[in-house]
Amino acid sequence: MKTNKVHPILGIGFGPANLSLAVALDELGRPDDAHFLERSPGFQWQDEQLLPGTDIQNNPFRDLVMQRNQDSPYTFIKYLASRGALTDYLHLNAKFPLRREYAGYLAWVAQSFATHVDYGQSVHTLALVEDSDGGELFCVRTHEGARYLAETVVVGTGRSPRIPAPFRTATATAAGVFHSTRYLSSIEALAARDIRVAVVGASQSAIEIVLDLLARPNVRQVTSIHRGIGFRLKDTSPYSRQVFLPEFVDYFHPLPSATRRRLRAELRSINYAACDQDVIDRLVGLQREYELTGSDRLRLAPFTEVTAVDTAPGGGHRLSVHDVNHLTRDTIDADIVVLATGFKDFGTGAHDERYHPLLEGLAHRLPLDDDGIPVVERDYSITLKASASAPRPLKVYLNGLCEASHGMGDAGALAMLSVRAADVTASLLHLHEDGRAPRRAAERVLQ
Repeated sequence: MKTNKVHPILGIGFGPANLSLAVALDELGRPDDAHFLERSPGFQWQDEQLLPGTDIQNNPFRDLVMQRNQDSPYTFIKYLASRGALTDYLHLNAKFPLRREYAGYLAWVAQSFATHVDYGQSVHTLALVEDSDGGELFCVRTHEGARYLAETVVVGTGRSPRIPAPFRTATATAAGVFHSTRYLSSIEALAARDIRVAVVGASQSAIEIVLDLLARPNVRQVTSIHRGIGFRLKDTSPYSRQVFLPEFVDYFHPLPSATRRRLRAELRSINYAACDQDVIDRLVGLQREYELTGSDRLRLAPFTEVTAVDTAPGGGHRLSVHDVNHLTRDTIDADIVVLATGFKDFGTGAHDERYHPLLEGLAHRLPLDDDGIPVVERDYSITLKASASAPRPLKVYLNGLCEASHGMGDAGALAMLSVRAADVTASLLHLHEDGRAPRRAAERVLQ
């Protein structure tokens, strides 16, 4: 499918980040300025991690819009009221909403923007093409054969899954090894098999997956592998959690790259490799129960790192591991391996990527800092370097990918959705007012 229609704003991905952007544009009377592409057949949010009893770990007032516009029809409170569920929710006296309930809220908002989204379109390239005015446009192509033109692109796909090096081999990428982003559908497809499962990681998602596995009758044994001492308690101090305030972005963004890396490492326990008290208590209780009954159904492997993955005798996977302190070696056999190992940041480290893979077609035009990482401005944009034939620079926005440049509140955190959408929207409209972009959708003939 080809078209010469030019979208003023084209959003890639339609999860919470770009959904919040759609809401912000709608409330400014500009809903038709933006169109979105989403690879899923319909709206979904964390479908692979909607596990029983899990919550969002976020105050529901910090939703798609509340911090920006308390009168909006798209708040979480309005969602509950529309379903006649507000009183019941308040009666729960819950600190955080269940993940499944919040997914319902996001889907409810997304219904209002159904005509602005092409679902079932998985983007594989983002490039630049010339138009008949001698300028440039973004050209987006999908695996389904569609092509889209745009004056401005907003990438809101979420970060790339982090796959540790030993699991990138041909053996490890075979059936039976998958990232947590594919957990639920993958594990439910194995319901008829008696399985041993290894879970790599010490995050909130890791402990939730361990608990879910232990509730499944076909799971014979769960081995929980982490480099540290075990599941640590998340730092939930109001002082520490200032990283999720917009003021912290203003403080963090101007810092030198090396200082930002140091600060992120110091604050890591606020959001990474750490868990909430309730899930830790649940797992400790189960661990004690198994100890009292002499069961080895739950095995904990602290201070352990996987160094290689091979095929185990009789099938499944044999993980070569070592103790990160004593350097002693051992093996762990499992039929299934779940990687609850998080996501990549922009950077030069072993677990980083210099930029999101979708930006590969723009790599020659990306402005880079001293470390070779794209320079992301405070408004979440990258201003592409001008070319000789098209001196007017274009902007691509990164909506929810910028933890390395904007701090921990950016990547994946629901807390920053509405304020980040306000920043991006203000920048987009400023471009429009300058007469550079975005303009109203128009038909153009490409040279």
